[in-house]
Amino acid sequence: MKILLVQPPVRDFYNTDIRLQPIGLCYIKSALNKYLPEVEVLVRDYHAGYGRRTVPVPQELSYLKAYYPVADKSPFSTFHQYYHFGQSYENIEDEISDIAPDLVGISSLFTPYYREALEIAERVKKRLNLPVIMGGPHVSEVPDEVLAMPYVDYVITGEGERPMVEFVRFLMGQVKLEDVPNLGYKKDGIMSFNPSRENYPVDELPMPDLSTLTSDRYQFKGNLLAFMITSRGCPHRCSFCSVHTTFGSKYRRRPVEHIIEEIRQRDREGYRVIDFEDDNLTFNKDEIKELCRRLIALFPEKEMEFVAMNGISYMSLDDELLELMQKAGFTHLNLALVSSDKKVHESAMRPHSPAAYTGVVEKAFQLGFKIVSYQILGLPDESLSGMVRTLAFNSRLPVLLGASPFYLTPRSPLAAGINMNGNDYVNARLTAMATDSGLFTRDDIYTLFITTRIINFLKGLDINYDADINELLNQSWPDKRVNTGIELLKDLREDGFLYFSTSKGNIENTKFKTGLFRQVIREAEYITCQNGRCIDAGDFFQYMR
Repeated sequence: MKILLVQPPVRDFYNTDIRLQPIGLCYIKSALNKYLPEVEVLVRDYHAGYGRRTVPVPQELSYLKAYYPVADKSPFSTFHQYYHFGQSYENIEDEISDIAPDLVGISSLFTPYYREALEIAERVKKRLNLPVIMGGPHVSEVPDEVLAMPYVDYVITGEGERPMVEFVRFLMGQVKLEDVPNLGYKKDGIMSFNPSRENYPVDELPMPDLSTLTSDRYQFKGNLLAFMITSRGCPHRCSFCSVHTTFGSKYRRRPVEHIIEEIRQRDREGYRVIDFEDDNLTFNKDEIKELCRRLIALFPEKEMEFVAMNGISYMSLDDELLELMQKAGFTHLNLALVSSDKKVHESAMRPHSPAAYTGVVEKAFQLGFKIVSYQILGLPDESLSGMVRTLAFNSRLPVLLGASPFYLTPRSPLAAGINMNGNDYVNARLTAMATDSGLFTRDDIYTLFITTRIINFLKGLDINYDADINELLNQSWPDKRVNTGIELLKDLREDGFLYFSTSKGNIENTKFKTGLFRQVIREAEYITCQNGRCIDAGDFFQYMR
């Protein structure tokens, strides 16, 4: 029996293929290899490594043309074209036909891209009439909706290793269909869902098999990158998060020895960067400290670099752990602040301590980390003034601002009682800026999003002294892109308008609210660059109309 596991392409205004190595499918491949070695399993990533092509903006997102109207060449640019990132559907269909599998499994990883996964399912069904099974977070969130599609035969909810092994055993005539855990299927035209069952213990899972991936498609700063997961689940239940639908509420960590063994394997395979994609990597401080000590001994010259792009809870960091992470080869620190507002954290059910956060940032900066702090713009219970305070708060710290407009995901606590549909699924992405409430407008969220770009631009200026912002704006800069940004800020200061920079000249950005931008800068008073130098922004508006 030959099984093909597929990661589909995605369609959006931008792409983060470095973050989408199909580690889940590789885990399922390893589990099948372990328990059913006679089965041939292939993993195909049709997302990364195939470039992009422009496609029409979906009708549900057509309102965004007013926000992304032109190809902005400035450092503050957001988006413009809508793209298909990955292999074309026609070529995917042809390749699957050439592979001639007996079963096709399709990952529906993110809700806004559910249509791309269903498109492959439909083509496989029409062309080859093969059994199609789908899994992944979106399927776990709305399994009945996915199974209702005429070209989807089966769905798996939750973690997929044990259910997939048992399902293939069913196909081989070894177990009954009704005994396959976490499985949804159609019987006599009626959808049925088997009871869920715990997955294999994490210490019994074999390391993910990356052998059928094209490794050079996943790189970080020119070096081969591999995903790694040291734990499953998250002990927190943040109101905007739906990770519990896939991994449940139980937090489980892999033994340190198993993680080290996997890192040794990736080292032998030529990978030089490990991206830990845990939902809560550092929750158990003692175990992550022990892992760092082992990594320091294993790579004394920092031959391997470590990152955690999925973000780390600052509440689980302390000075000792930060020092160990730095010595082990961690170079970047992505912190999940969300908001600096205590009430927002309480309503979002997140732990919160501004003093602890500031302490982590100060220590990490001292150790030389490049720090990104993530803020969610437009949480339902947050006021506009609260978002402004958070942006201003981070502006004064040596961190880059990672702002993400809020979007609702199915079965997150915030979605309780809300009947989401296909249009809502398409809008469940940061580029959609789908949030609009009595507390703020879409134009507000857009303005704050652009404001983070402007502040990050200033934070990245190559200065070796504390400076006044107007002094910097009156200089000529050798880098063309930097000079473009400087000229646009001078126009903003003197005309009161932000412009797009295009090949046909500057065009006014009519959605940008200068008054709101002014609030952020006034609240911040100064901006701390990535190198620790400060830019006094207090006089920026004295010339503004």
